[in-house]
Order: sequence, then structure tokens, then C-alpha cells
Amino acid sequence: MAISDLTAGELLSALESGGITALRIAEALCERAAELSSLNALVMFDAERFLAAARHSDDERTRGNVRGRLHGLPLVIKDNIDVTGFPTTAATPALFDHRPNRTAPVADKLLAAGAIVMAKTNMHELAFSPGITKSPDDTAELIFGGHGNARNPYDIDRSPAGSSTGTAAAIGARIAPAGLGSDTGGSVRNPAAWCGITGLRPTLHRYDQTGVVPISWTRDTIGPMARTVADLQLLDEVIAGEKDRPEISLSSLRLGLDRGYFCDGAEAGVLAVFERELNRLADAGAEIVEIAIPGLEKQIVEMGQVVSMYEIVQALPRYLEQSGAAVTRDEIIDRIAASGLKDRLGSLVGPEAVTDGDYERCLTRQRPALQETYRGAFTGNRLDALVFPSAMVTASPLQEVLMHPFRGGEITHFAATGHNVQPASQAGFPGLTIAMGLCGNGLPAAIGFDGLPGEDRKLLAIGAAYEAIRPPMPEPEISMH
Repeated sequence: MAISDLTAGELLSALESGGITALRIAEALCERAAELSSLNALVMFDAERFLAAARHSDDERTRGNVRGRLHGLPLVIKDNIDVTGFPTTAATPALFDHRPNRTAPVADKLLAAGAIVMAKTNMHELAFSPGITKSPDDTAELIFGGHGNARNPYDIDRSPAGSSTGTAAAIGARIAPAGLGSDTGGSVRNPAAWCGITGLRPTLHRYDQTGVVPISWTRDTIGPMARTVADLQLLDEVIAGEKDRPEISLSSLRLGLDRGYFCDGAEAGVLAVFERELNRLADAGAEIVEIAIPGLEKQIVEMGQVVSMYEIVQALPRYLEQSGAAVTRDEIIDRIAASGLKDRLGSLVGPEAVTDGDYERCLTRQRPALQETYRGAFTGNRLDALVFPSAMVTASPLQEVLMHPFRGGEITHFAATGHNVQPASQAGFPGLTIAMGLCGNGLPAAIGFDGLPGEDRKLLAIGAAYEAIRPPMPEPEISMH
């Protein structure tokens, strides 16, 4: 097995046993990154810096100075998360020279445990979904950020979703074993689903969100991404300080499924794989409880993007000041590169800005009502988790804005992929996405599990129990052209 194929846990075991060095791992990953540079997953990658950090890690181990559980493990970090010595650009041109004055606490915990930052990763500009509603004409190109477009390792002409594009693509392509993304409305879970990996949106405020270029203090969270749930468990243990791994037997689980919300409108290929995996869970003893969550769709639609579109106007200037950035919010908006995004963000500081009244209503009435509705689905049905297709659709072409038929109308393909992760996003509940196989079109599909707030460790244990019975996820066959 190639070094690049090893998971984070496997690499750490090999490092601990002396079977491999951090430098050898770094050399192998540098070779892989060079081979697949056209995926555009990494930004401003400095291979020599990475190799030097690996040599230093080996020297520390030789001297008996093993700093923690992740000593020598390379990780990639989404480029909206601050790490001193690296630019934090959030893929927006006005921040290309921004070097933050401190490391984000979540990244700092990983580094303190001995992890090595391999590289920062590409992303959708400012972590926004693109402001695009139609395909370009014959000459235009859809641009998703200032560093250009990352590509999906399962089909390089397709999107890796967003906004944690580079982290997902790098892990899916075996350029890196694991890393960090961020999730406001699905930006960890959607790329995980489209790139055939795993991703966790933790309970809101489980991780410190300081040192991250923000959208919304009510909805943003960093999230770990990897190829196995065990690796997510490890990263979560280091970040959150919780080490318990509940013993989960699939035969004891009650998993709820609201087909009306989560399955109605999904691609046939995604549903076929999901039904296969649902049967696999049932055959292993899990009880699949068919439920309906009254009013869920209506509540999600009514909340929309009100909270995040209101909060970014204040959150972004605060980050710029605290991190020592030498630009203003308006300068950032003026220099935006992504197609359609300048107009979208500009409208938030103009006449179309979200009003104080709409924000207050959403935050104090609509969001608590949604949280009560979603919690009630768990408690009222005695559920351990909700289960569903994580994304309703498979990866869309990079240069086409596809429309997806949905409940008598149509929505953009990009909106469709985020539909099923919205309840946890809006309510602040933990959500876990795990690759469940390939559809007939050769693209990944993923299964989603949502849990109750604070039950992240239980949710990860459920995911690990499922992953133990799932066949191995096929690797991408990457053909660069």
C-alpha cells in the first residue's frame, strides 16, 4: 500500500513503531501533491517548508520529545483558519498578503499535539456559496474564488462542492490524510459527500471559532475531515478534550428517517445506494423508524439565510481588526473574484440588507422553534440519531449551473446538495457525513447522521459502527488532462 493511501491512524501507528519517518511521509505526500497539482486543492504550497517541519518532527522524536498523540501527522487546513507563518486569504484577493498575528485555538491544539501543517487548502471565496444562478455564456468561466477552482478527484470536470473544496479534494485524492474545514450551512459535509470522505459538523460552540474568517457567529464552526470515522474521532478528541468512545452496537440503535424531508426529490442513483445501506444497517440489527417531522421544511425555508446574511456584515470587520489585517470589509468586497459574489455581498451593506427586525425575529423566535421541532423528533421517537442521504444529488459540472427538479418546481443543483444538512446547520446540532459508495454514474454518495447537541462522541461512535460494516469506499481513478 502506498504511503499516501494510509489513514491518519495508520500513519501514526507506523510513526510510533518506527516503521516510517515523518520525512518519508512528507516526501510521499509532496510527490502526490505534485502529481495531482491540477486538482488545485492546495494553495501557495511550500514543499520545502513542509519537508523541513517533518525533519524537525523526526529530530524531536529521536530526542524523546514526542509532543502528543499527533506527533508527525501531516494535516491540511482550510484557508480561512489562521495559522501563524501562513497567509490566511479565505480565497479573496484583498487578503492575499494577510498573515494573521496568532494561530486559531483549534489549529493550535492540533499543533500542540505534534501535528504538522502540510498546507492551507483552497476554498470558495469567503466560504460563500457562489452567487450564480445560471450557466455562463460561451466565453465566460465560472470562478469560485481568488485561487481558481478546486476539482473533484472522482471527476476533475466536476465540483468538489463547497466551501471546504480543497480540504475535501486533497483528502479524497490521497494528497493528505486528514484536515480541517469549516461549516456554516454544509461546507464540511457537502464536500465530504461529493469527494467520497467523512466530515463532522460538531455541536455549535464545541470548538473555539476564534481565528477563522467568519460568516456567522450563530452558525459557523470548524469541522474535521478525513477518510475514516476513526480519524474524525481522533481529531475531535484532541480538539475537544473528550476521550470517551461509547460502545455502540448497531443492534441497539433506533435510527429515524423522515422520507418526506430527506428523500423526496433526491436523485434516483443516490436513493438506490442509500436504500442499500439502510438495508445493511437493518440487517445488522439497527431499527429504522419511519417518522415525519411536522413543519420542518416550512421552518427551514422561513429562516433561509437571514442570520448569516445579517451577521457577516459585523463579523468580518471584527475578524479583520483582531487578526491584524490591513484591509477593510468594503475593500474586500470591492476586489472579490468569485462569479456573482461581489453583487451578493455588496447588497448586504446596501438597501437590501437584512433588517434588525427580521434578524431579531429569526434569532429569538424562528430558530428556537426549529430547535424544539428537531429535538422533538429525537425525544418523541426515542431516537439515537436521524439517518438520511447526506446530499440529495451527486457532484455537478464545474462550469454548468444545473437545475434540479424539486417538489413541483426546481432549485439549483448546488442548493439541492445542501438541502439535507440544513436542519443541523440552522439548529446547531451535530451532523456526520460518511461516504457510502459510488452511484451508477461513478460519483460518490454519502450517508448522513444527525444527533442531539452535546452527543458528538455518541454520533461518531454510531458512524464508526456503520463504517465497520460498509464495504471499502472505492478510491478515485484520477485522470488529469
